[in-house]
Amino acid sequence: MTDGMYKNIAGKNYWRSLDQIAETPEFRKFVENEFPEAVDETADGLSRRRFMTLMGASLALAGLAGCRRPVEKILPYVSQPEEIIPGIPLTYATTMPFGTNAYGLLVTSHEGRPTGIHGNPLHPTTPGSSNSLMHAEILSLYDPDRSRTVLSDGRKKSWDDFVAYWKSLRDELVKKNGRGLAVLSRAFSSPTLNRLKNRFSTEFPEAKWAVYEPVSDENTLDGTMAATGKKLQPVYDFSKARVILSLDSDFLMTETDNLRNARGFAVGRHVESPSDSMNRLYAIEASYSLTGTMADHRLPVQCSRIGQFTIALASEMKSQGIELPVTTINSSHLFDKAWIKTVAHDLITNAGKSLLIAGRRQPAAVHALTVAINE
Repeated sequence: MTDGMYKNIAGKNYWRSLDQIAETPEFRKFVENEFPEAVDETADGLSRRRFMTLMGASLALAGLAGCRRPVEKILPYVSQPEEIIPGIPLTYATTMPFGTNAYGLLVTSHEGRPTGIHGNPLHPTTPGSSNSLMHAEILSLYDPDRSRTVLSDGRKKSWDDFVAYWKSLRDELVKKNGRGLAVLSRAFSSPTLNRLKNRFSTEFPEAKWAVYEPVSDENTLDGTMAATGKKLQPVYDFSKARVILSLDSDFLMTETDNLRNARGFAVGRHVESPSDSMNRLYAIEASYSLTGTMADHRLPVQCSRIGQFTIALASEMKSQGIELPVTTINSSHLFDKAWIKTVAHDLITNAGKSLLIAGRRQPAAVHALTVAINE
């Protein structure tokens, strides 16, 4: 049935097509009243305005015809897997290595395609919680710009091409112990990839393996190295902290272990009676962050001056009787001296239950001093 309209005649409805309606005197009169210029016919029966109207409509319809969704055929299984039932999702437990971390996940899959990621409630790093980084992995899986082929100087190659190229180089590289060979990778915590890296280094001892991340914990590792002699990744238990000082650290959102941090911080804020106490959060940062919005006290400080603030705080703590590897300085002309005195006193009063955490953007020296103050 074509598009049209009903007309009531003698109490009965009759369907009339648009073509039939267009030939009626009522419709022609309506068009003349509504678009007087469009019916200003010339000798040949077609005005310039009428021609432009028809051409515009034709072009619009042609454009719409080219915007159709591509045809995708849904085919049944030739041999359907026993565990897959169409419409019924399956959930798999897995671990997602991410930088120097590893998240325990539950991945939901529909007909073999991952569709959702959630934290595994039985895993210590993600006790039932998830963050934006986890959900972004699903987006990257279906990213149309994701690299799908082997590339050589920007040109597409096959995996067989790479294998043939590697075979032609391998014997010569073995003779040179890998000298002149370099591998660039992301930071990783995968035991499998670490095992392969060790095998690679054994076979090519003079080869270079470089790790690069645009955002990393390198400053933290260098800071702990300077303070303890070992490259260590701090793991904080926020549930036991009564006083917390954040030095340009968005530990609730963007820093490493933000899920564990947020969960521990929430435990410290949980109260059940008027007599229960909460943790207290001081935030020193250059711009607003999620951690800053949760802070009880927030002090805006330029990112480049966080180190000066940390030294001033350590100097004040030293003047209040705490042994620290810093020289006492007068910080009254740099920061609010009353603010620093209050924070230092609060940290000392809650010794054993106070915590400092520096953000990954801060240099290694700030992280080293933070480790010393925590110790």
